[in-house]
Amino acid sequence: MSQGPLRQPQRTLHLHAGPHKTASTYLQARLQLNRRGLAGLGLRYPTPWGEDSHRHLARELQTGRFEALEQLLGRQRPWSGDLLLSAEHFVPLLADAGSLAHLQQVSSRHGFGLHVISFVRPQAELLNSFYAHVLGRLYGTPGFGAYVKAQLGGRRLRGPARRLWIRIAPLALDLEQRFASLLMAPGLCTSFLPFAPRRQDPFEQLLDAVGLPQAAWRPAPAAQANEQLGRRGLGLAYLLNAELDALPIRRNRLIAEHGLNRLTARIRTLSRQRGWVNERFNGWQGRLPVLLEQSLGASNVRFAQRVWAQPWDNVFSHSLIGATRGLVLDQELQEEAKCLFSSYRCRLPQALR
Repeated sequence: MSQGPLRQPQRTLHLHAGPHKTASTYLQARLQLNRRGLAGLGLRYPTPWGEDSHRHLARELQTGRFEALEQLLGRQRPWSGDLLLSAEHFVPLLADAGSLAHLQQVSSRHGFGLHVISFVRPQAELLNSFYAHVLGRLYGTPGFGAYVKAQLGGRRLRGPARRLWIRIAPLALDLEQRFASLLMAPGLCTSFLPFAPRRQDPFEQLLDAVGLPQAAWRPAPAAQANEQLGRRGLGLAYLLNAELDALPIRRNRLIAEHGLNRLTARIRTLSRQRGWVNERFNGWQGRLPVLLEQSLGASNVRFAQRVWAQPWDNVFSHSLIGATRGLVLDQELQEEAKCLFSSYRCRLPQALR
């Protein structure tokens, strides 16, 4: 890696680091579609890997190969404006103080000041979204309550069929801990954007954060819509997960070797065709909101005051809690689940039936 004197930053390297479940795929698709217009306003979104995001670069950096960033920035010498890079995979890199300091040094050597952008989603919405995601992907998730308790306890899922599930690591839910390195990094510019898509489009929030005006930007492709499957769609997925637990094989092998993704796609198609996506699932009920507040409430209050100088409840005025709408598991769905599972199982090798 080249080692030269640090240059006074004249431009800004904006690093958007997700995290997951904050519309990153939507943002990256829209940034890619609007590259020419953004460049005309002084912001370049380089994607030399032929993809919408910079996940390949992030993975290189996670392994300590900062030469990839040196090369990317070196190719931008003729460009006088700012750069924007985006990937959810930057998140673990930025959680490490040493890697973050290295990013600042490399950026400065190439004449860029580093600006880290991350969306912040309330944990109630985040957990609800992640649960819906893994359940709908047929990863074998148990009930919502068991999932939340495992996440708040910082442990993996447990249960009699746990060996059959996709292993889902606990989320980093405490914001003070998750963003500790960013909050303490000397001289680092950061933007923590409240994720509230019903109030403001995340693409508009991102443009505000990088100092660009709003304009008639091209919309993201319709295929980037990542709607929830809804109460009935997720109920169907829940019932199918129970059927899949009876098979003597792990989910990852069913996905890689036996076309489980086709069954997942079938659930999504049904959910869209029948309008199930319009009746969203919300699992927060009973004592779960109390457990969430006990675990994270005080930390959220301190974080909001530090980064926004406002109470947490002012920043996130809309809450999932209080509008419970659990899974639908009626007889009609049970029969449909058995039919779909039977059709899938008959295509498996005899030894797996």
